[in-house]
Amino acid sequence: MIVREEPVVDGSDPDRSDPVRLQLLRLLFTLADTEKARRAKEDPLPPTAGDHDAARSTTAGGLGAAVTASMAALGNAELEREHRRLARCFLQEVDRLIAGSGSLPGQRVDFPGLAAREAQTKGTDTTGARVALVSLPWMSPTLPSIQLATLASALRQEGVATDVHEMYVDYAARIGLNLYNVLGNLLGPLPEWIFSQHYYGPEHGDHLTDMLEQRPLGVGFPWPELADTILAALAPVTEEYLADLVDEVDWSAYDVVGFSLTISQLGASMAFARRLKRAYPSLRIVFGGSQCAGPMGSTIMRICPYVDAVVHVEGEQVLGELVRRFRDGRSLSGLAGVSRRTEDGEVVTAPAAELVVAGSRKLDLDYDAYFHRLARLGLTEKMNPWLPFESSRGCWYGQKVQCTFCGLHDIMDFRAWDADVVLAQLESLQKRYGVGRFYSMDLIMPREYLRNLLPEIAARGHDWMFFYEIKANMRRSELETLAAAGVRWVQPGIESLDADLLSLMRKGVKPYQNVQLLKWCQELGIYCGWNLLFGLPGEGQASYTRMAELIPKLTHLQPPSGGGRFQLHRFSPYFEQPEAHGVRWEGAHRMFAYAFPVDQADLDQLVYLHDFTLDPSLGAPVDTSEVEAAVVEWRRANQAGARLDFIERPDEEGVIVDHRDVESPPVRYPLDRSGSALYRHLDAGVAERLLAEKFRDEDRDAFEALGGASGLAELVEQWLSDGLVIRIDGKILAVALRASRMAERNPEPVEALVGTVPEAPLDTRTAVMA
Repeated sequence: MIVREEPVVDGSDPDRSDPVRLQLLRLLFTLADTEKARRAKEDPLPPTAGDHDAARSTTAGGLGAAVTASMAALGNAELEREHRRLARCFLQEVDRLIAGSGSLPGQRVDFPGLAAREAQTKGTDTTGARVALVSLPWMSPTLPSIQLATLASALRQEGVATDVHEMYVDYAARIGLNLYNVLGNLLGPLPEWIFSQHYYGPEHGDHLTDMLEQRPLGVGFPWPELADTILAALAPVTEEYLADLVDEVDWSAYDVVGFSLTISQLGASMAFARRLKRAYPSLRIVFGGSQCAGPMGSTIMRICPYVDAVVHVEGEQVLGELVRRFRDGRSLSGLAGVSRRTEDGEVVTAPAAELVVAGSRKLDLDYDAYFHRLARLGLTEKMNPWLPFESSRGCWYGQKVQCTFCGLHDIMDFRAWDADVVLAQLESLQKRYGVGRFYSMDLIMPREYLRNLLPEIAARGHDWMFFYEIKANMRRSELETLAAAGVRWVQPGIESLDADLLSLMRKGVKPYQNVQLLKWCQELGIYCGWNLLFGLPGEGQASYTRMAELIPKLTHLQPPSGGGRFQLHRFSPYFEQPEAHGVRWEGAHRMFAYAFPVDQADLDQLVYLHDFTLDPSLGAPVDTSEVEAAVVEWRRANQAGARLDFIERPDEEGVIVDHRDVESPPVRYPLDRSGSALYRHLDAGVAERLLAEKFRDEDRDAFEALGGASGLAELVEQWLSDGLVIRIDGKILAVALRASRMAERNPEPVEALVGTVPEAPLDTRTAVMA
């Protein structure tokens, strides 16, 4: 689960990072780690002061040598404890460093009625064995697990007593919430490796050096100079965490333990499953979730003997029957979408069942366990939790046309819940937990909610906040419906600002719609999380030339929050039909061999991310450096306050204030009534060949005041030169933000927006904007 990163400590003085303290803790942990490694190698003598150049010349060096000698004098058990303690202290200091880059105040969480329910026993069977459902890193600690809640609800409805354990929160609290977010949002094998090394053990080698040489933290890790120490410190803390999970719960109360695996949870789940099975051999271990889809699930059973069954399908369909068969001693043979072992050890999988039907089926999500865990860990005032909910499954667009890079598996068929069912669930959750921040788990928002669910939420006056995934080709009126209902964060799947690249991706949108969406979302106060993808099969240099020319005109809009080169994901059209796209599959991504040291054939079936090359017939790789540099500048300018505002006056005249160049004074472009009318007309983009005709039909007086078609064309060319409008997809699109719309949600006098910005002389406007 990947969510937008938010610092989650409260930023008070005790939580602020001290650079001196950070380096001292780094040094002390490194000395302890070195001594521990020396003993593991059975070196006969500890290092002495003579081994340190600094020790012979400085007081600091002498102190370092003294600490080294003190470490060497500790007994093995004392050294182990000190090693773990210093690791925790160092990681918490790194966490403070991350939080210091922009901490947010915590939102106090009050959950009415929760204490009264604490003693209630979940489920129907209160005397026999129970089922435990667990989720491990790297789920987001700001979200309870909807996967566990959904499965628990289904089991309880079948009379199976069930408990939920969201144990990823414990790990986040242990290493620091902000550090956890940084690590958990990294793509690739590193999050898996942090835990899988505790499954395979030292006999499979310590790949830390190799991993660091490959720079696994990748782009976006803010302090690469600390990477080696962070990864080394995580090892003892993670080992302690896994041991504590076994000790802190009475697992003898359960006969079946189900693990939910979504993104980067396999390493942690395997490491814990091994410890759990060794401590409680009679336990039945079941894995399920998106990391178990297709051949990945059966491969997990082949490489991890501690797993008794893997569910490949939506778990509500089969988990109750699976538990009953375990308890009755019956075979799992024929259980739809479930992998099992035969008596001779062969892994076999039954065909999948029909998908879960949504519609009017009641939704009952119980997040009590999550909020109890927050309280036990002292996190209720340090978290900004969102409540996950589900209003649909599948993708209505992907069901018709799957994006070429999209790695969704066989749950693409779209199914939406009735609006009244979803609304009842949201009102119940808000009443129960006192939280009005809702995180939709939908792959895409149902279109019909624009007509029923969202208007009803707005009509009832709920002060809620939503995250939703949407399609980028929304109209302004539809975005207004979202905003009125409290949708404040969307992920629209923009991916590119070039028509050819969007066509290669089969996105079903045009670049002008993407730009339009960014503009309207900013006017409406909706945060847009989006990525910019590079390196697609069949792309051409012209696409990047066009984007490099476009981006400087958009620095006042929300820049991409992420991006990078195209990756080959299992189940995507690029993966399933590589030859059709000029893709040559080369097996599992090579770095996953460090996380899962198994046979190559198993690795190829196990992982989601794969290596590839492109067919030479597609030509040489294009140069994307100009666009990448433009995106860096976009982010810098946007953070510095780049603005481009269209300010309309009551007399129907207006002014455009341009401060996209944050290094220079703002530039003012006054507009008369006809110019303002034309600029408003271009808000949604108008086909250039029809512009004169359409504007004449809409406002003949303004059209004639401009001098007819020729005068209109001349003004548009001037605006194009100044970057106040853009020519895109054969359309002319205004890119300035309409200040009157922004004032509706942030009432601020128009005069305050205009200020005392100097007017630009007509003959210098183009030069100023260049």
